[in-house]
Amino acid sequence: MSFLFKLRKPRKYNVKYRYYDEQKERLRESEARVRKKLGLETDDNEPRILRPGVFRDSVEASRDEKSRNMKLGIIIGLLLIFAYVFIHYAG
Repeated sequence: MSFLFKLRKPRKYNVKYRYYDEQKERLRESEARVRKKLGLETDDNEPRILRPGVFRDSVEASRDEKSRNMKLGIIIGLLLIFAYVFIHYAG
């Protein structure tokens, strides 16, 4: 049956570079290493090393923020009630 249907073979992928400057590439890699070492750039492909307790700290920070917002809301509410009572009875 293979004589009825001719199956095409897949093409091979072959990239031919037009120009490659080895010295320029080494210089670019060296600059990237120095920048990374100095902390000017981070490599996004590298996994980040997390210190212990990072997630716990972030959860605690969000709880603290919610707590502060709740306290602020209560204080503003009490001040508004106090201002209303003061204006209504003093006026």
